[in-house]
Amino acid sequence: MLHRRALCIFAVLLAVLAVTPAQATAPSDAASFVDGLVREGLTTMGNKQESQDAKTKRFHDLLESNFDMPLISHFVLGRYWNSASDQDRQQFTKLFTDYIVRSYAQRFADYSGQQIKITGSRGSGNDTAVQSQIISPNGGEPAKVDWRVRKEDQGFRIVDVDVEGVSMLITQREQFSTVMQRQGGVAGLNKVLKDKLASGDTSLAAPILPKK
Repeated sequence: MLHRRALCIFAVLLAVLAVTPAQATAPSDAASFVDGLVREGLTTMGNKQESQDAKTKRFHDLLESNFDMPLISHFVLGRYWNSASDQDRQQFTKLFTDYIVRSYAQRFADYSGQQIKITGSRGSGNDTAVQSQIISPNGGEPAKVDWRVRKEDQGFRIVDVDVEGVSMLITQREQFSTVMQRQGGVAGLNKVLKDKLASGDTSLAAPILPKK
């Protein structure tokens, strides 16, 4: 069960890795936005001829184009955002993006044919939760996934992914909060992220498995 959930969560994050802004058509609503991304992404994930470096670059482009990384960065820093300088905030957003890319790029080979089915949406105004299921090719109970989507001036952006009741953003905020308490805020976290990027240590990334 735990192994299945790990693969399901990983599949969610990789589902849209292959979609670039030029490939994605203008969606009419949040559900169409997510559905279009996952359909194109899952199709391309089966392409074994694309290099690791090419997939890593696509994933980086994905985060910057389809995820609201400034908003996500603000959220995961929590109360430490207010006391941080503009320079430290900007540096964190860049380091955090690079760290996410490094963390999940190491797991590209683990994708084994999971599928994502959009099952509905709920919300009002500019914020929508798009509901979906991750279906394993080996059978078993599907994993429930909500994509939190916000409509902005530039179009739709993903602001969180909730997998089986666990928010990836809240999990990441908890990870970083512990470091900032010990290292003296955002500047200290930035130094830790720099060191970990240099060494290839991705232990601070939100766990693929939610905590029990």
